[in-house]
Amino acid sequence: MTRFWYALFLLFISLPAHALEFNKYHSQDEIKSWLLDLAKQHPELVKFKFLGYSQQGREINYIIISKHHEQENQPALYFNGTHHGNEKSSTESILGLIDFIIDNRSEPVVSEILDQYAIYLQPIVNPDGHALHSRMDSVGRDPNRDYSFPERDEQDSFKIQDVRLVKSLVDQVKFRAAGAFHSGLEAILWPWCFTPQRNAENDTFYTLSKMTAEAMGISRYTQSYSDYPTRGEFIDYVFMTHGTLALTFEVSPEPTPAAPRLAHYVQRSVKGALAFMRGVMALDRGNLRIQAAPDSKLLSKVDFDFKAWKKTE
Repeated sequence: MTRFWYALFLLFISLPAHALEFNKYHSQDEIKSWLLDLAKQHPELVKFKFLGYSQQGREINYIIISKHHEQENQPALYFNGTHHGNEKSSTESILGLIDFIIDNRSEPVVSEILDQYAIYLQPIVNPDGHALHSRMDSVGRDPNRDYSFPERDEQDSFKIQDVRLVKSLVDQVKFRAAGAFHSGLEAILWPWCFTPQRNAENDTFYTLSKMTAEAMGISRYTQSYSDYPTRGEFIDYVFMTHGTLALTFEVSPEPTPAAPRLAHYVQRSVKGALAFMRGVMALDRGNLRIQAAPDSKLLSKVDFDFKAWKKTE
């Protein structure tokens, strides 16, 4: 076991449970109240930010966790959840990551990351869908098909207010790396989503995805197109536009697992996010050994049909 994996193992077995309990799903009011309380309790570390309003007027917020007062001068990492409103384990996994980082900010595994990066965390991209328990936004549009990508320009994209708000944030900050949390599968996916052609950083994505998947104890990590082809995903936009090393984290086999199983999926999502951040940090320090990605394997018809079902359900 490497030193990092051993430290991560000790961290998870020796520290107390999350201050936020993950034996239930949290409402948007509960989430906002908790985030505001964190900012009040830890003003030197946490900044609460209002991003804008959804189509139906619900607030969209995020927080920044940083040791440094001038976060804009730091390289930054970004994690978001709930592009699809019915994928509520993705919401809770972002909350779990926030909780874990703050509770363990002095532990070496976490402190080292905070020394180098500001971390932006947005639990809910699509609050109307979250409130309606719908994959789509309030008028039936899929937020994670609304971004521009190499075959569709911005004029024909960004029809959804929530997605325009994410665009404004990522275009301003130009994140070094990002994770979009989803649920309904167990997989780590990287760009491109719209084509089988490999991107210029394919081996780097493969290496980071493998690390992340292994930390989560899941076996599937692949270019997103090999999972199923899509057009207009977040990870393609930020990689295309800003070179952001962006992954899709599919954190649970069901979009909203039963509450008794939620804590398991939250904890392993946190492990994956920490491994991803540590991998990006090693890359930036010139210490990451890049592995060559093997050729993509063809999906079976049954497997492909299931993935296509998730895309439209």
